[in-house]
Amino acid sequence: MRNKAVKLTLVAVGLCILAAVGAAIAMPWLVKWYISWPTGRTAILIAYYACLPFALTALVCLWKLLRNISAERVFLEANSRLMAVVSWCCVGVALVTLAAFRWYPPLIFITLSMAFLFLIVRVVRNCFIAAIALKEENDLTV
Repeated sequence: MRNKAVKLTLVAVGLCILAAVGAAIAMPWLVKWYISWPTGRTAILIAYYACLPFALTALVCLWKLLRNISAERVFLEANSRLMAVVSWCCVGVALVTLAAFRWYPPLIFITLSMAFLFLIVRVVRNCFIAAIALKEENDLTV
């Protein structure tokens, strides 16, 4: 059952990668359709393209993390590092959207969401680190 959930999540991450790339191609048209205010349009475009590397990096890290979990390699230092990268990508997006908030105020919601997501991922990462330490201690106690 758990393996099915991991596979489903892998598919979802893959679809998100495709959607992010597709949106990058369509973004000028989408923004023109979404908002008529030129300054807001420019702010959204700049913020999206500045956030895209962070988003794609986080998605690739999630993909690698899920592949490790699928292969039953869960409590590894590599997974902890992947989670750290994901958390710092959240900070990157938060900083970009905070800077663009001046020209398009609704971006503050993305800023706050990313800051909160950073905290969640860091807490989960800290749990992983503690679990890795316990696993290593148990591996030594044979």
